[in-house]
Amino acid sequence: MESILEIAFVFFLSTVKFVFGGLVYAVAKFPFFKAVTVTCLGGFTGSTFFVYSSDWLIAYFKRRKALKKLKNPNAPPQKKFTRMNKIVVLAKKRFGLLGIALLTPSLLSIPIGCFIAVRYFKDKQRIIVFMYGSILFWSVFICSFKLLF
Repeated sequence: MESILEIAFVFFLSTVKFVFGGLVYAVAKFPFFKAVTVTCLGGFTGSTFFVYSSDWLIAYFKRRKALKKLKNPNAPPQKKFTRMNKIVVLAKKRFGLLGIALLTPSLLSIPIGCFIAVRYFKDKQRIIVFMYGSILFWSVFICSFKLLF
């Protein structure tokens, strides 16, 4: 019973915060193949869910922005350009979808990475394939450190 709860915990943690959440816990508690399997399945589930629900979120933010503009039409638009925004724009311009997919599990969380990918790229099947590949890469890469050391 305890093992099932740990697996469920790692699975659900991996759907949202992959490297700094579920993967770290899985490497400490599970053997290599179990850690890779559970974290990858959680990451795959999270990325699929967030890629398909990002359209709703984008439409919500567009409606909200339009309502703000109607309430106060003279207000200048406020854009914040943070360090993370610079990294995302650089990855998008230089490496495209591959760059955003590689940054998603490691630096960004899965929901934010999927939202950014859907915002800039429209082919959802391609986004999901790249996200799956990135999740599998990071899971095997980080879990292999346990085997090496």
